[in-house]
Amino acid sequence: MSPTMSLGAEIPTVKAVLGKNVMIQGQIRSREDLTIEGEVDGTIEMLEHRLTIATDGKVRANVKAREIEVLGSVEGKIDAVEKVYIRKSAQLIGDIHSAGIIIEDGGYIKGSIELSRLPADSQNVRTPPSSLEALASATHDWSRTPGSDLVA
Repeated sequence: MSPTMSLGAEIPTVKAVLGKNVMIQGQIRSREDLTIEGEVDGTIEMLEHRLTIATDGKVRANVKAREIEVLGSVEGKIDAVEKVYIRKSAQLIGDIHSAGIIIEDGGYIKGSIELSRLPADSQNVRTPPSSLEALASATHDWSRTPGSDLVA
């Protein structure tokens, strides 16, 4: 293979991995994708990257990431910018805030799920009701409207 041919080849992206025997207490901020095979107790923040909690991974933390894939166990609030994947071997105890979620058969969740494209921090702003909400909240007393008899 010529040197010019090899320049066109893609370089595989390196992903960080916390091994099975690694236990971390504290705060993790990552600027690359991260896979946790060990244990983490604290907070995890990586808004522009993907977090994967492997089958043997145990996380007791509030998590913020672009995407979160859970195969192991998580205890804490998770906030994903794009999507959360709860795989069949996963156990999640805590609240989920995300733009989307995929839950496989067998995946366990105990907590609330809020789907929104807005970050959790901006959820205090009240948005105008949708047309369906407005229709559902509108009341009308048909008995007082002239000509309200229905003709079949």
